[in-house]
Amino acid sequence: MVKKNSIHFIGIGGIGVSSLARFYFAKGSRVTGSDLQQSALTDDLAKEGIHISIGKQTAENISPETTLVIYTAAVPATNPELAEAWAKGIATKTYAQAIGDLTKEYRTITISGSHGKSTTTALTALILEDGYCDPTVIVGTKLNEFGGSNFRNGKGVHLVLEADEWNKSFLNYHPEIAVVTNIDTEHLDTYGTPEEVDKTFAEYLEKVPRHGKIIANEDNERLRNVAKKF
Repeated sequence: MVKKNSIHFIGIGGIGVSSLARFYFAKGSRVTGSDLQQSALTDDLAKEGIHISIGKQTAENISPETTLVIYTAAVPATNPELAEAWAKGIATKTYAQAIGDLTKEYRTITISGSHGKSTTTALTALILEDGYCDPTVIVGTKLNEFGGSNFRNGKGVHLVLEADEWNKSFLNYHPEIAVVTNIDTEHLDTYGTPEEVDKTFAEYLEKVPRHGKIIANEDNERLRNVAKKF
């Protein structure tokens, strides 16, 4: 399903990026990464066998074997590692773009909403696990049930994904089932107005195919008004 290659992650200490790094590492890819700050997440990744550079990010961190660089949207274009990848003609993707490609390979269940995403993602994943579906899971928190990890390496056809609306990231995803907990006025640095938040959630739900499902919290008025269009 996933090509074995050599992937470098800029900002690998982020909760989402670290989970994606674990995914590719579990599937057999060579994985390296860098982050400005050491953290419990980077320590855990290093213990699992992923080589991580902490501190100053330099062009030297992009090895000749690197075939893909994945970076967080917060990484500036002036970042030396990103600039080196561009200079060498190495493929680059944002975290959201890379996740979007991944969602095409599975029967993807995305969990989005202003509040409660991580909890709902965890509940969905554990229900599918108990139901013998053996899902792959990418979640924005550490779960005791996953050995303190934010990733579960499943062999089934389902991907359970916590889908963040920040920077309109979830518009990159291709869910078969979209679960939405609620809509609130957040991330106005991205959206500007509450109306734009609602409009973008509608764009997101439009991506669900006709054979798919939308599961929306009817108690949330803004979400109810958006979801009823579908």
